[in-house]
Amino acid sequence: MSKPACIKAIHEMEERYSRLILEYHSLEQKEEIFNKTNELIKKYQIYPTKIITPKGDFTGDFCIEFHDDYDKKSGAFFEELIKALGIDHCELG
Repeated sequence: MSKPACIKAIHEMEERYSRLILEYHSLEQKEEIFNKTNELIKKYQIYPTKIITPKGDFTGDFCIEFHDDYDKKSGAFFEELIKALGIDHCELG
């Protein structure tokens, strides 16, 4: 069995709106994203919208959105999440 592709990160932002899309390619990646996201939500005490869009049996997009992000807390949250997941770069959407 071949190793799944790395998690791909795509960041989009506009004024007070910010979104990070994480494309996962295995059940393990999906669970890792879910667990790390929840750990950081507790740490930062923030409540982003989470949307999971399946694309196949074990592939899909895990989207994290911040609306009215006046304090720009999403930046530090996203940076720490990307680092914790071992993602080396993030594309702009």
